[in-house]
Formats: sequence, structure tokens, C-alpha cells
Amino acid sequence: MTLDLNYHHLYYFWTTAKAGRVTGAAKQLGLSQSALSVQLKSIERSLGRVLLNRKSSGLELTDIGRTVFEHCENISTHGTALSAALRGEAGSSPTVIRLGVTSALGREAAMIFIDRLAKLEGTTVTVYIGPRGDIAERLARRKLDIAVVGADVTAELGPGFSGKRVHTLPITFFASPALALTMKGFPAKGQEVPMLFRTRDYAPRYEVERYLRERGSIPVTVAESEDADILQTLARQGRGVVALHRASSQADLSSGALVRVGPATTGLNHEVWVLTHAHDSVNPVVRKAVAIANQS
Repeated sequence: MTLDLNYHHLYYFWTTAKAGRVTGAAKQLGLSQSALSVQLKSIERSLGRVLLNRKSSGLELTDIGRTVFEHCENISTHGTALSAALRGEAGSSPTVIRLGVTSALGREAAMIFIDRLAKLEGTTVTVYIGPRGDIAERLARRKLDIAVVGADVTAELGPGFSGKRVHTLPITFFASPALALTMKGFPAKGQEVPMLFRTRDYAPRYEVERYLRERGSIPVTVAESEDADILQTLARQGRGVVALHRASSQADLSSGALVRVGPATTGLNHEVWVLTHAHDSVNPVVRKAVAIANQS
């Protein structure tokens, strides 16, 4: 079977898949939406396969669409390298590693991965921090190379993605020094505890609540947020007690802005998963970045 590939069509498809919407891609390409839609249908017709599923939330790559996208990524990488070589600049263009970190992990945990990847020579790291759903969606749409989240969501992403648990971070309770003075014996039976909770789609949320209730404490929700940094800010202000993993709380502990309340070991943990595309780019720097991020 011989396929006559139109590389302009492949470029249109690649740009659209990265944009996630025909409207955004059409604007980038300087085409009308209808003209771009015709080009996309043309490549699907020539390949005899559906590459993109149209949904209300945007475009989603099919399984074969992911395969075609991977090859388009490789073509782009080689094309960039060829252009640089012809200009006498081979190897001078940095590889951009697109890292996504869920806001539930917090700024300090994100810095661990940023620092790791920043050590790669010839590499620029761009970072997006946001809700887990946004991180997963960006990875699925090939807007991220590596995603760091608090749970394995590869089943939600579908085939073509892999996940590895790289850390298990112990969770402890913290509060401002003033509030901690009122939390004697924490967690104590009958003790009302003003809590700064994660949202209910955060995996350890229920474990934290159960931990308090099993010890007879009465958790009173003061605020909820998926963003660990927001909860830490509220905790520093004395608004409530917050359950954090130690990597996230270290800076505030060192400065005295927060102190531990209750036992040092709770048995509660926050998992850290690194998610990537199962078929990494041919670019060796990207492959090395994925290997570094996956280090325990």
C-alpha cells in the first residue's frame, strides 16, 4: 500500500492537534475555519482513518491520530535541526521541555522537578501549574511533555500514555504558631478543628478526614482549595489547620511561619506520579528529561 502524503496537510493537522481547536489553529495558520476543516478532512480521507474526534470541549486525538501526531513531532524536530544546520547553528537551538505540575503538589514540590530538568544542557523548561484536570487535558492534547500529578490518571487519558509513581510524601498537620497553641493534644476527642481542606477530588482528602474522625476530633471546614499554596497562605494567616506533605511545608517551617501540630508520623501519604507519552519523541533530550523526571 502506497500513500501519497501531503506534508502541508500534515502540518495543518499537527498545528490543529497542538491548538486543540480548529478556531485557534486557523488563526495561527492564517486560514478560515472552513478552509482548515476541508484540509483536515482531506488528510483523513487520504489516510482512510479518523485522526480527530470533535467534542464540545475541543478536539481529541484518536489512537491513530496520536501515532500520526508523533510522526509529525519527529518531522518538526528534524526540520528544526536541518534549518539550524543549514544556518551553521547545529545544536544551538535549545530543546523546550514542557512540564505540567498539579497545583495540589504546591510550589516547593514543583521546584524539585524544575531543578532536575534545568540541569539538562541545551534545554529550556516551560512550566504550567494548574488543576489536575487541566494538566491531564494538556498532556492528552500534546501541549505537555511531562505531567506531575498526585494520582495515576493514565486510565482517564487512554492508550498512548504511561505513568510511574516516583515519590510517596508523608502528610503532617500544620498551623500558625498562635493557632497551634489552641490545639493542645491534637487530634483530641471532642476537639473542634478549623480545617483548610483540599477539594474532594484530591485523593488523600478523605483519608485526612477519616484520620481526624477516628481520633474523635471534629473537623470544621473553613476553606477548600485544590491549590496547596493558597491553603498554606491561609494557614500562615491563622485561618486553620492544613494537612501538607513535608516538601511543601519546609520553607514555612524553617521561617517559623508554620509549626507542626500533632504527631510527626500520621501514616497519611501523598503520592507523586509522573505521566508521559508512552512513545517519547526521537529527540534524545526529551527522552533524557523523561528519565530524569521518573527518578525516585
